[in-house]
Amino acid sequence: MKRIVSVLLCILTMAAGLCVTPAGAVDTNMTLRVGLLAQGALDSPQLENVSGFAGGYAFGTMEGTTFSPVKSVGNTQLTMRVVNGAVQAADTATGEVLFTAPAGSELAVQPNSEQTWFKGYKWKGSFAYRITDGSKLVVINYVPLEEYVKGVLPYEVDPNWPAEALKAQAVCARSFALGTRKHTSEGFDLCNTTNCQVYLGTNKATAASDAAVEATAGEYLTYAGEPVVGYFFSSDGGATEDAANVWGGDYAYLKGKVDPYEEKVDEWSVTLTAEEIRAKLLDGGYQIGTVANVQVTGRTATDNVNEVTVTDTEGKQVTIRQSAVRTVFGLKSIRYTITPNTGTGAPLATSLAIVPSVHQVTVDGSTAAPRGYNIGGNNYYKLRDIAYILTDTESRFNVTWDSVNNRIVLTPGEAYQPVGGELAAADAVQSYIASDAEIVMDGSVVLLTGYRINNNNYYKLRDIGEALGFGVDFADQTVLIRTGKSSEEPDTVPPAADETPAPSEPVVSVTGAASYTFHGKGWGHSVGMSQWGAYAMAKQGFGYQDILKFYYTGIAVSR
Repeated sequence: MKRIVSVLLCILTMAAGLCVTPAGAVDTNMTLRVGLLAQGALDSPQLENVSGFAGGYAFGTMEGTTFSPVKSVGNTQLTMRVVNGAVQAADTATGEVLFTAPAGSELAVQPNSEQTWFKGYKWKGSFAYRITDGSKLVVINYVPLEEYVKGVLPYEVDPNWPAEALKAQAVCARSFALGTRKHTSEGFDLCNTTNCQVYLGTNKATAASDAAVEATAGEYLTYAGEPVVGYFFSSDGGATEDAANVWGGDYAYLKGKVDPYEEKVDEWSVTLTAEEIRAKLLDGGYQIGTVANVQVTGRTATDNVNEVTVTDTEGKQVTIRQSAVRTVFGLKSIRYTITPNTGTGAPLATSLAIVPSVHQVTVDGSTAAPRGYNIGGNNYYKLRDIAYILTDTESRFNVTWDSVNNRIVLTPGEAYQPVGGELAAADAVQSYIASDAEIVMDGSVVLLTGYRINNNNYYKLRDIGEALGFGVDFADQTVLIRTGKSSEEPDTVPPAADETPAPSEPVVSVTGAASYTFHGKGWGHSVGMSQWGAYAMAKQGFGYQDILKFYYTGIAVSR
């Protein structure tokens, strides 16, 4: 099954955009160059003829993708190594040197057998060994396209899946191989890992998987007559996504859509501490201090995440977009939510993000003295303090605690009943988290932006005013409360010419949560075909071309 760590577009390494083969240039009889175990070069790779096939090898060179023999041997087990700057082939059992390539050139090997063992897998085709890092070898498998697809299919999906799902995957794999050249600078076309698509030879191939490749032989995806790349992934969790929202670039055939077919949906949950999130951001090249909040700030039309904003305790914000919302945090998909977990936040001894408010407060022109905090340019106060200073106004309200249901109850129009401790000083911040207290008014839940600072709840004054119907303005470093008037009303007292109003609430605020839980659905980048969606559609009777035409907008299957 494809568990994509990162199926990157060629746009990331080539400025030309998505890898699209020019019209008329498709050769489905081509031979591919596939880097085997390309993520780590080897000291002494070995080849061994598969039991039951004729033994022996030929040594020579590759002219393009055609093998040119120089010498043949009957040995069945070979070990390749670098000796004095040249690639040398020796008998694995005896150490006898069988062939040495010219210094600085690669060694090509053509097995006489139909299949050859290498690193525990059986492969078809020829091999070339190229020196890298002075003494290590990169192994390249030269394999016909259709044999390559047979070696991809059973590793990307279960070979026991319905035939039409296997056929759909075969066309995708072929289209991906035809249009992707991500490793040309390394001397081969594709690697055999999830960085391209998984290719591990013939070990897991079955009669059914081979039949799906043969039934679709030479077929690939086109859009408006042009060959296109068949991007795919494991599952979308409810909707695919535009390539533009994940990798950038507007490609008409890679459009997101709601997916009603997936039956098996990967659900996952990852919890990261604030420090772990900071470390991941720094690894990703983002500069951030002590993390104070992590929040989804952008979603696509299909409700996938395409923007996350992280705020530190100094108020600095880092915005992460497109595919980075998955890869930076090491998540499985782009379809998720983020929940801050309650707990004592980090001390803010030197932080400017949450400080006791120094602004004066007036109520209808008369001075009042609630004590609160300024967070991101907005003033936050206790509900009881605001109720206390509004007691004799038409915006009066009472605040009580419902111990049965563990919630705060606001009653508009009712005089506030003091409980003691109102208008107490706001102490230096020792701890802070997002407020999780439920607030109800007239039987409905009221959502107020708030924080529990030093174990007391403080709420954004503008939110309180909007909920209870009084206005909040700011001028001359003074918070102006206007009772009996909507907070949506325009300011009646303009700021002085030499004063600037407090900045508006930032996109995200400080929560100081100790950790954040990412809960999501799906696995992969969500661009192109969902493999589990193809499985479900095949079970429901759809043919492979129907499957492909659902996941890729406006495409045709060409041969």
